[in-house]
Amino acid sequence: MVALYITSMEGAGKTALCAGIGKKMLDRGVKVGFVIPVQLFETGITDGNEDIAFIKEIFDLPESGEQLSPVRLSPSELWQSLTDEVTDFTDNVRQVYREISRNRDVVIMEGLGNLGMDKVSTLACYTIAEAVEATVIIALRYSSTLDVSKVVHIGEKLGQPLGVVVNFVPDSKIDEVRLDLTTLFNEAGIKVFGVFPEIGSLLGVTVKELSEILGGEILTSQESADEIAENVMLGAMTIDSGTSYFNRKENKAVVLRGDRADMQLAALETSTKCLILTNNLKPLPVVISRAQDKHVPIIMAKQDDSTAIAGIEEALTKASFRNPRKLETFSNVLDCYFDFKALYSELGLKA
Repeated sequence: MVALYITSMEGAGKTALCAGIGKKMLDRGVKVGFVIPVQLFETGITDGNEDIAFIKEIFDLPESGEQLSPVRLSPSELWQSLTDEVTDFTDNVRQVYREISRNRDVVIMEGLGNLGMDKVSTLACYTIAEAVEATVIIALRYSSTLDVSKVVHIGEKLGQPLGVVVNFVPDSKIDEVRLDLTTLFNEAGIKVFGVFPEIGSLLGVTVKELSEILGGEILTSQESADEIAENVMLGAMTIDSGTSYFNRKENKAVVLRGDRADMQLAALETSTKCLILTNNLKPLPVVISRAQDKHVPIIMAKQDDSTAIAGIEEALTKASFRNPRKLETFSNVLDCYFDFKALYSELGLKA
């Protein structure tokens, strides 16, 4: 049995990596376990429970949610555990790992984010990886200012086999980034397992999620509520209500006043995942009929335009991976851009 510890810097997709890599391994007959060895919570609010439930389902794991996320601490409690009570902490981590690893070939461990930026998360990574002798993968968010030296410094302190995945790279830069970063990381003894392009659908939210965020009512095409909106447009920001305006973005949610039937019909002639009609105004029958013909949900929201779009944009920045369509899309990304042969070799598994 071996451990694979997956963490990230700046929200670069560690949950997607855990789910995608684990599912690929399961499909190849590898016996996979999963655990989040420690979770942080603030003021009694714990994040990540839905992620655990999602991975539990797609991995078909028999363990309970509590077994998959056994330790939940505040940042101050975790810091104390990692410093003053580190022996007890590492013993607990090893015990959790032993229980999850029974009859498993590999255990995927999802680490805390903000590695290299938050001292608690960074020390947790060092401590947990060392305790179970894990291979570590760090998910990195691409930017033109990506600091390779910071990752190299983490690798020097980690003392465990280290690889990286670089995510959200613009299509136009993918070959250049792969060549340049692979060279830099390889020179530092860090394996680049993949350089992934930016995929809009992986950053989007479903129509159902938008409806829940706004507390709105879906009036049409409930069967399309799982469609993913990648962009958002506010029709009221322009006097041009024609299709030329709405064609500027694809796979979008369009926020409109409920009394603007002309703009609603124009939006429906373009690549639109849903209409969001504000001020609790129901659309005209002609709009409802056209939306049904196009299988486009209409969400009737109580908020005004600016309030609605602010809520949607915030939701887009916090879009979760918990969606079967996103998993399928990311699985295709892994097929094209992830070096499973190198990972299997690192873990001592048969390719």
